[in-house]
Amino acid sequence: MVQVGSPYPCICAFRVLMIDARGAKVNGNYLSYPLQATGMNVSISRHEGVLVFAPDGRLDGHGARIFEKAIQSALHDDDSAAVVDMLSVEYLSSAGIRVLLALAKEVKRRGGMMALAGVQEYPLKVLKMAGFHSIFSIVPGVEEAVRICKKGEIGLSLIDELTIPTVKHGAVSYHIEKGGTDTARLKVRGDLATLLHARITSEDLREATFTSIQYSIGLGALSPDAASALPLLGEMITLHGSMIWLPTDGNDTPDFLAPAGEDARIPVYTAFNVTLVGPFHEYISFESDDPDGISLDDLYRQIFSFARERRKDFNGVVALAVAGVSAGMTGSGLARAPLKEYGGGLKGTIMDEDAIDDWCTVNAYPLHTGDTLVSFGVGVDTTADLSFFDPVALHSLAYVHPSHKGRSDQELHNHGVIFRGLPWDRNASLEKLIRTLLQEAEIVDMRHLLGTSRFRRGKVGVAYISEIAEE
Repeated sequence: MVQVGSPYPCICAFRVLMIDARGAKVNGNYLSYPLQATGMNVSISRHEGVLVFAPDGRLDGHGARIFEKAIQSALHDDDSAAVVDMLSVEYLSSAGIRVLLALAKEVKRRGGMMALAGVQEYPLKVLKMAGFHSIFSIVPGVEEAVRICKKGEIGLSLIDELTIPTVKHGAVSYHIEKGGTDTARLKVRGDLATLLHARITSEDLREATFTSIQYSIGLGALSPDAASALPLLGEMITLHGSMIWLPTDGNDTPDFLAPAGEDARIPVYTAFNVTLVGPFHEYISFESDDPDGISLDDLYRQIFSFARERRKDFNGVVALAVAGVSAGMTGSGLARAPLKEYGGGLKGTIMDEDAIDDWCTVNAYPLHTGDTLVSFGVGVDTTADLSFFDPVALHSLAYVHPSHKGRSDQELHNHGVIFRGLPWDRNASLEKLIRTLLQEAEIVDMRHLLGTSRFRRGKVGVAYISEIAEE
């Protein structure tokens, strides 16, 4: 429950601090007067997945501002329906109507609807006088409001069920579609062991263009030349010709370059890079009944299980691109580039327990719930017969992060980007989703993903790897 605003007993200026569901702080200054002071508390909950707001107080100019900020803090990228419980709203003005109308327009833009429940006599008269009583869906209670809001979502789900086969495991439903048929391979540049042992020098850097690369991950930097790039090397991901990376400049803030004009041949300098060459052989849409979603670990584990049952071309290695609604991202980022000149006292790897705090920032606590998380990476099923691949090439792909506490049946290497500000489009393809996010959404964070990162729903491109080629 989130409560913002409250009555104040004397004349004073006071500051309201709100921390929204995504970890962002929202401040506001409000002036309160004796006898005239009115408060607005907003309770926020979810009923059967539908967002329910319960304002308590006067929806006048002051209360409307508080209500508006509460809406902004709670609305997740995949929310397409909302209910406003008006039972405790005794006063409504045009300022409050404006906020209700904005919420209704936003969920309609996302393909859903808003309903009002329990509207009292005076607010109902105001709605009628303003001509909005026929625009809003008004029902007696919250349960009925939730039910009519969910009708549209059920309709879309039924269409999906008729067109795409459904497989359900636990709380997660999967819809599997065929993709390309050509072979897929991974092209590896650089040495993962050199990175992990902090032995990188200028001789390890490779200059390459990235605008033609669809999917890759690695350690790299954008800079005018190799010398200035070297100390900034950080985790990177390439998505549809756009490069997003986490510079090791001490600011812990992602940077990106998304070309839209002519190709100026701007290079990326990499010390390690894994690139997918070839198509995704399957596209999988998934959705969890559990609001906590499914972990990246378990998503890979389920895809490996599907592959063992259904794919003759499964050799134990897959590449995955995932776009989904985050149920909490966990990850790590390099705090400094793993250069030989910085690693003089390092006895093992930068991931060893006695060294990782000096080299990495790790967030094991889930962040960015409700935002859109896009990832790309590779997974190795260590229970499979991996003799098809060269052992040296295989070991260059992934490693077990020290924060991993689960089973040792797989090795994963994935980088992810948090996007914000674009509603989740369940009807768009994976590729269209990613392109639209790159063009229109805000990039908030970028990390090496831990397997405990979670998705509520999403779309996956699966490439079954038949070759690992070292450059």
